[in-house]
Amino acid sequence: MALFSGNRKVRSRRSKSTQDLKKEPTLQRNSRHLAKRSDELSSKIHRLECFITAAPEIERRQRLANVNIVPPMESSTPSPRKRRVPIAKQRARRSERLRMATEGLLVLGSIGAVVGWLNQWFHFWS
Repeated sequence: MALFSGNRKVRSRRSKSTQDLKKEPTLQRNSRHLAKRSDELSSKIHRLECFITAAPEIERRQRLANVNIVPPMESSTPSPRKRRVPIAKQRARRSERLRMATEGLLVLGSIGAVVGWLNQWFHFWS
């Protein structure tokens, strides 16, 4: 079955016919409705204009209210975000660590050599 198959008469969903609607006094009803809607809109516009006018004062009050507020002590500090380290900085850190490890091994080796040399002379261990 096709959507548009022929000239069939479609029944209206309205319960009243157009002649019944014409007979009703719609002019008075519409004018009262429009007047009420107009009053609502004008009051909304007035409220918004008042709010826009008072916005700087409200912001100033909120700023002054928040000036002397101390944050609660039990709140935890936010975890630091891991920032990307440039490759040059990574290489510099790695070479610094390598130098420190080499220096530490040289110091330990020299201490071991000195203790071994002193052990030859004074025989600390048999």
